[in-house]
Amino acid sequence: MSVKLAGKLFGQKRFLPLFVLFQAGTFNDNALKQALIGLVTYGGVVLFSDSIPRESVVPLAALMFTLPFLIVTAIAGQIADKIDRGLILKRIKRFEVGLMCLAALGFFLESPAVLALTLIGMGAQSAFFSPTKNSVLPQWLADDELITGNGLLSGFQFFFILLGQSIGLLLVLKQFPADGFLTGPRVVALILLMLAAVGWFAAERVPLAPAPKPDLKINYNPITATINVLAQALKDMAVFRPLLGIAWFYGLSTIFITAFPTYVADVLRYDQNTLTAILVISTLGILTGSLFCIVLARGKEAVGLVAFGITGVALFTLDLFLNSEQSTREGLGTVQEFFADPKGRRFLFDVTAASFCNGLYVVPLQAMAQRRANPERRARLMSAGSVLLNLSVNGMTFMLIGLGYLSLPPRFPFSIIIIISLIVAAYAFYRWAQLRKQGLT
Repeated sequence: MSVKLAGKLFGQKRFLPLFVLFQAGTFNDNALKQALIGLVTYGGVVLFSDSIPRESVVPLAALMFTLPFLIVTAIAGQIADKIDRGLILKRIKRFEVGLMCLAALGFFLESPAVLALTLIGMGAQSAFFSPTKNSVLPQWLADDELITGNGLLSGFQFFFILLGQSIGLLLVLKQFPADGFLTGPRVVALILLMLAAVGWFAAERVPLAPAPKPDLKINYNPITATINVLAQALKDMAVFRPLLGIAWFYGLSTIFITAFPTYVADVLRYDQNTLTAILVISTLGILTGSLFCIVLARGKEAVGLVAFGITGVALFTLDLFLNSEQSTREGLGTVQEFFADPKGRRFLFDVTAASFCNGLYVVPLQAMAQRRANPERRARLMSAGSVLLNLSVNGMTFMLIGLGYLSLPPRFPFSIIIIISLIVAAYAFYRWAQLRKQGLT
């Protein structure tokens, strides 16, 4: 049923343009960010200052994307409840074209400052997109289509995260003939411009999505607006609980993604091609888990999948933690050496299995929050979710920055994932048992 529904959704205007513009934007966000991180980690580019520990530079770069998101998102949620959401999506993608022109300038000039400014702009743009997408999806899809729609969007989101990260990292460092026009950064710039145009083209074809509260008075104060949306979400615990779960998904993903570049280079002692291979395979794990969830959930609220998924994340991360010895290799190893190393294969298995379980965990939570939210204030509730996930992301990012100064063991961040995931798993199993007693699952 769900597999047939997935094929049906791809042929419909109420889903396909949203899917295309979302994945094009996901690619650009990650290609831009990873290209900048690649220049800092492997290209010798100084982004901030030589005095900042190398382990803290990558989290600081990630923070430039997430902080604007946190500041703007509560305002964006109000706007998405006041203005036609289809129109908002069109304006967002037009703005992205301008941002990618700025990014192209940064890559052509090889200017870290211009690229950092673009990252900040992309964070602000994403703040408007997230609550709009999450509130328009249940407006365009039926209740029994939400798991499938979220599974397709989220599953392929991770594929395009992977694709963006891989292309951004590999191409920005690629050596072209010295006398030619093309350089690695310039090739990345051209790809970003092309994907921005694809997203813009798709956005112009989304259907109308009338706002539920056109007379809503918008609070443009980011502090009080954020407090207000969080207070509204706290009053609706049926929505707040899955929003918290989604926030932890993004928090633990931040630890993995942000820690991996320096961890692979400095602890495992492998090159950037190995990092790309790890990101590729682990992201395919999330894609597989998300799509597998479509089949298992059958359009229903799948609290049991949430519980088993987050338990798997904790257990496989525990094995990752136990397999985190410092390599004694002098230079950086290759991809071939990584796959020939038993410890490397164990590391990759744990990362991939944890990623698969992450896909099972997060997709049902997204559908729960969307389905349970009051349609008249759905975008504001979804913006509360965006605030929570960004608090989680930024909290984990600040933690990683601090760990760079404390000189704690490189595997320490994995212990944070294990502890918090086990707590979440215990609560998820408790809720699942409650719902089974009530005959609701």
